[in-house]
Amino acid sequence: MGWLGDRPGGSLTVPLELTYLGCEGVLVRGRAGSVLIDGLFSNEAAPFGIPDAGVLETLRRARPPFDSVDVILATHHHADHFDAGAVATYLGANPRTRFVSTSQAVAELRAATGDAFAGRIHALAATEGVVDGVDVGDIRVDGFGLSHGKVHYAGVEHLGLLVTLDGRRVLHLGDGIIAEKSLRSAGVIDAAIDVGVVPFWFLTHPFGRRLAERGFRPRVSFAVHIRVTEREQVVREVEQWPNAVAFTEPLSRFDVADDGTVTRKE
Repeated sequence: MGWLGDRPGGSLTVPLELTYLGCEGVLVRGRAGSVLIDGLFSNEAAPFGIPDAGVLETLRRARPPFDSVDVILATHHHADHFDAGAVATYLGANPRTRFVSTSQAVAELRAATGDAFAGRIHALAATEGVVDGVDVGDIRVDGFGLSHGKVHYAGVEHLGLLVTLDGRRVLHLGDGIIAEKSLRSAGVIDAAIDVGVVPFWFLTHPFGRRLAERGFRPRVSFAVHIRVTEREQVVREVEQWPNAVAFTEPLSRFDVADDGTVTRKE
């Protein structure tokens, strides 16, 4: 699968830039391009803190500084991670952007837009622990299925997403069930992961530490899905984890150097 061992070749001198957009939304920028993950959501994301309406309109209409996204990704079709209308608006404003997600999210987008974006929409299989992927220019997107619930939400397709750009790997786990069996089957355990975007409970519950002991150790982790009402407590707990940052302020930006050093940008 090409995930294990050394990181891909290429110069690692330019930092990756991560911009937090609310809930689990992250814009990743590198020399190879820009990737928007779970960043085009509905107002269902509001309890987690989101930008004001004007900024969201700028984002959805692909206006600067959000005008150069190469690929939009969604881990699953829940409205705090994906909104078909918002994605359609962006695709309509930027003819070079592509969309990659589960078959459920793709079906919702096609139901809303018909064939308007044929050839620019791609569904990845969401079989638990099985890797499926696609290249978007110089950006590689690999996805693997994670359960979204064994009783509630059992029918929801959910992807863990591994993005490779500029020789580095960014893993976004959405808010699925982070089971060791699924991660190991997908090749994530013991893989060289530079940046992990993980739901905060991975960093605050014992199972996260157990997984870290068994080989799941991104160089730096960003905690997401933090409700505004829980921020203070969650931040305190996340700060106890080595090389971890809690995403709490929409539009906050961070540079991640190739050695894992994180610098907040003003």
